[in-house]
Amino acid sequence: MTEFGQLFAIAQIAIAISGFAALVVAFKQRRDGMWSAADADRFHGMLVHGLSAAFFCILPPVVAVFTENTERLWSICSALLGIQILAQSTLIALLPSSNMYTRLGLIPPLLAAALLGANVFGGDGLAEFGPYLVGILWHTFQSGVLFFLLIRVPATRMLSHPVGEKHENAT
Repeated sequence: MTEFGQLFAIAQIAIAISGFAALVVAFKQRRDGMWSAADADRFHGMLVHGLSAAFFCILPPVVAVFTENTERLWSICSALLGIQILAQSTLIALLPSSNMYTRLGLIPPLLAAALLGANVFGGDGLAEFGPYLVGILWHTFQSGVLFFLLIRVPATRMLSHPVGEKHENAT
C-alpha cells in the first residue's frame, strides 16, 4: 500500500521535529532555570504533536494486520485520530495559559476532527486515506510551528544589546 510509505515518511519528519526538543531544552532555559508558562506549553505541545503524528503514522499498518478491508482500516484509524484531536483540543482550551488567540487556533484541528468524523460516519460507507492524512499533517505542521515559536528570539531582545557587548542579564 503506497499510503503506508507516505505515512512512514511523515513519521520520520515528526520524529525529527520531536528530536529537536532536546536542543530546545538545552538552549531555551532562562538564567534562573525556569521556563515561562507559554514556553512550557509550547514545548509540551511540540512533543505531543510530533509523537502523535508518529504514532498515527504507524497505526494503520498495525490495524491492517487485523483487517483486510481498507474502508474499515481507514474508518478505525480516522475514529481514533479524531478522538485524540478532540481530546487534545479540549485540554488546550482548558490550559491556564490559553487565551483568546489560542482558542481561535483550535478551529483548524476541530475542522480536521470533523473531517475525520465524516470519514467514519459518512453516508456512503467508504472511508478513505485522504481525511486521515489531513489529521496527520495537522499534527506534523503544528509541531513545526510550535518548534519555531520556541526557538524564535523576540526583536526586542535582538535589538537591546549591541553586538559583541556582554550584558549582565543576557540569557
